[in-house]
Amino acid sequence: MWEQNTQKLGVTGHRGCKAYMPENTLISFSEAFRLGVDVLEFDVQVTRDGVPVIMHDAMVDRTTDGTGAVCFMTLEQVKALDAGVKFGYPGQRVPTLDETLELIVKEASPNLHLNVEIKDQLPIVVDKTIEALRRYGLVERSVIASFDAQTLLYTQEFYPEIKTQGQPPISMTRYDERVLDRMYGMGVPVDSKRLPTDEDIIALVKFANDRGIEAWGYHADSREAAIRCLKYGFTNITANDPHDLIAYLDEVDRRVGK
Repeated sequence: MWEQNTQKLGVTGHRGCKAYMPENTLISFSEAFRLGVDVLEFDVQVTRDGVPVIMHDAMVDRTTDGTGAVCFMTLEQVKALDAGVKFGYPGQRVPTLDETLELIVKEASPNLHLNVEIKDQLPIVVDKTIEALRRYGLVERSVIASFDAQTLLYTQEFYPEIKTQGQPPISMTRYDERVLDRMYGMGVPVDSKRLPTDEDIIALVKFANDRGIEAWGYHADSREAAIRCLKYGFTNITANDPHDLIAYLDEVDRRVGK
């Protein structure tokens, strides 16, 4: 999957199966495995007592029955939250990074790759994340992603063996153009008001490819978006609903540039 210039359009499950399962939970990840996604995307933050957990927002309010910031809560406090009750799956807990990687090793295909997004802009979060990926033998199958250029620059300098994925320069915080030199993938939104035309998308794909960077589309939750990705040379699509996307792609030729 992480071969440059791959010809098969891959599918990434965004926070598992975010469209219809409680995001960033083990049940959502297991569903993504069952569907046969090529890549699993999830987000890492660190609790007050230094444990990496899987959570997108800085606050737990949207996705759990609790309130407060992850970084001000202990692991025990985070584990007391219900991460599924708001989405019809009561009893789901916020998983730790270790629990997530254990599940991947146990249940997922050995061909599954990981897109691990660092939400806390702190070097220690990168350190703890990559240390865990090493323990589970998953570094070669992983990409570290961030919207923060300095987080990626730190990863590139101290962990050159792991690939990194960023965003177009306009979308990155603390931007430094040096981050492009060793960036492997670039996320490009394909269903977004910020990119209203195909010309905008084509320009960003070209910007990435001219620098030897793969263009990965998100979030392609419609057939129209998938067609754009196939047509304009994306090598991967991140989807909130990988079920429908995989079903559609199974009907067509997945080769890029078609």
